[in-house]
Amino acid sequence: MVKILGEGKGKEILKSLSEKLDEIVKKEIGNVNTNVILVSKDQIKEMNREFRGENFPTDVLTFPLLEEVYGEIYICPEVVEENAKEYNNTFEKELIEVVIHGILHLAGYDHEFEDKNAKEMFEKQHIYVEEVWNEWRSSLSGGIGQERT
Repeated sequence: MVKILGEGKGKEILKSLSEKLDEIVKKEIGNVNTNVILVSKDQIKEMNREFRGENFPTDVLTFPLLEEVYGEIYICPEVVEENAKEYNNTFEKELIEVVIHGILHLAGYDHEFEDKNAKEMFEKQHIYVEEVWNEWRSSLSGGIGQERT
C-alpha cells in the first residue's frame, strides 16, 4: 500500500493516484507498504547532505527500509516545481515522474552508480509516467485530483 504523508503542493494529486501508484509498486516490488513523504526544501537539503554528501536540495530521495514499511520516498514539491519550469513540464507531470522514479529505485533500479539497468529503468519510468499521467488527466473530468498550477 502506498501512503502519502507530509504536507505540500501535490499532496491531493498523489492521494488521488495512490491506487495507481500502488499497482506499480506491486508490479515492480510486490505487496509492500511504501510511504511517499512531502518535505520542505530545507528538509530535503539536509537529508541530501546527511545521506549523500551533497549540499543542495533535490527533488526526490529514496530509502529502502525492508521492514514493515518497505521503503520511503521523500519528495520536495518546491524543487519539483522548479524542475518542471526548467524542463518545460507541468508541476503535476513532474511530480508523477519523481514518484515513479523513486518507486523504481526501491525496486532496485540504479542510474547513478551502475549503468547496467539504467536504460531499462528510464524506459519503464517513461511508460509508467505516461500511463499515470493519462489516468490523472482523464480523472479531471470526474472532479478528482483537481490541484492545478
